[in-house]
Amino acid sequence: VFAYIKERSFEPVIFRDREKILKFFVNGFSLIYTGFMDILQLSYYLDNLLDIKQIKDSPNSMNGLQVQNTGDIKKIGLAVDLCTATIEKAIAVECNMLFVHHGMFWGGLKPIRGNFYNKISTMIRDNLGLYSAHLPLDMHPVLGNNIFLADQLELNEVEPFGEYEGQKIGLKGRLDLISAEKLGEKIEGKLGSPAKVIGSGEVRTLGIVSGGAADILSQAAADGLDAYLTGEGANHHYHEAIESRCVLILAGHYATETG
Repeated sequence: VFAYIKERSFEPVIFRDREKILKFFVNGFSLIYTGFMDILQLSYYLDNLLDIKQIKDSPNSMNGLQVQNTGDIKKIGLAVDLCTATIEKAIAVECNMLFVHHGMFWGGLKPIRGNFYNKISTMIRDNLGLYSAHLPLDMHPVLGNNIFLADQLELNEVEPFGEYEGQKIGLKGRLDLISAEKLGEKIEGKLGSPAKVIGSGEVRTLGIVSGGAADILSQAAADGLDAYLTGEGANHHYHEAIESRCVLILAGHYATETG
């Protein structure tokens, strides 16, 4: 795994067998440690695995270790969002660390009071560490949200797509010919969440960026893609999709980042 990261051969790798993804992740751990590790060791491993230091993201995402703790990490909780409910659940099931997609500093620097204080003080009191990975997790070529969506939709000829801050954070590829309506139904079935399809027609090429990335619709249209899948958008994206004749599929921010 470390050689893979060091060489930065960040090309999408689709594993149709989900067990292979687990083996990819677990084998990485076996390269560096065979027992428990503390949060600093684990964070170092995750920083390298997810290329945390190299990927440009929103400044307030603060990818990486956000709250340190003490002792060995024996159980990790996973969640899309850091909130009171996820903190309480993690503590209830005796997790030592939470790994989240959306961390606790999205609003930037702010006074430590109210709910913000309650979250921090609860994690420190119960020795719960916090690690966050936003775009590095979305765009990871093996473990990422986008490659998972591509896998679920059986996308072929997959390649990077969707530029943000000089890097491509999504994927595009080809599907067997399908109507926009049927594609929306397929996405709903795979994600278990409603999908809003804006536009119509046949779809053979598809762009994907999980989460709230409707602004990349213009790039999908410029690339000549038939459709573009993301989580959520704004009012003006409806008109942009109709006028550009690129079908826009909004399948939910949370849904596209959980699978």
